[in-house]
Amino acid sequence: MKKILDKKIIVVNVALMVLGIVAGIIFLIFTSNVDKLIIKNEITEFFDILSDNQVNFSNVLTSFKNNLIYITIVTISAIVYILTPIILFVNFYKGMLIGFLMSSVIMNFKLKGILYSILIIFPHHLIMSLLLIIYSSIMLHFSYKLARGTYKNESINLKTFIKKIGVLYLCALVICFISSFLEIYLSPLIIKLFI
Repeated sequence: MKKILDKKIIVVNVALMVLGIVAGIIFLIFTSNVDKLIIKNEITEFFDILSDNQVNFSNVLTSFKNNLIYITIVTISAIVYILTPIILFVNFYKGMLIGFLMSSVIMNFKLKGILYSILIIFPHHLIMSLLLIIYSSIMLHFSYKLARGTYKNESINLKTFIKKIGVLYLCALVICFISSFLEIYLSPLIIKLFI
């Protein structure tokens, strides 16, 4: 694992996610009053759904589909190494969504919103953020090796390379599904304890 995880790449991915969180907060600040009203209504509706126990397995599949998009984009961008900047953008975008979500909940519920935003992020967004940071760091490493092999004519065992990516992708899918399941079934229970 040490060979495929570079600390510098992880630091870059973490930094991009933190910048994304800050950008999400700033984005909400500069959002128009009409859009802020729409966001408030959406947040209120979300908490109403939680209190009415309107969650079901189809919500898990929807969440899984959204998580799958992140992982698939990162994987394809690593294989087609010209697209590697997209991997960095995915980390930034995920951070931006978290920042926007947290600041929206705080805007809606004021002081209680701080607690609610932490509860919404735990455990789903936390798991997905860690997964994205680690997975994208590994994929960036693979992408670098593939690009280096292409431009410097170094031999690459393509069969082993594809096998490793396939195994990592399947592991990421399992974590995505678990994360989605926790988002739909565990997070509402945790939030209800404090609302």
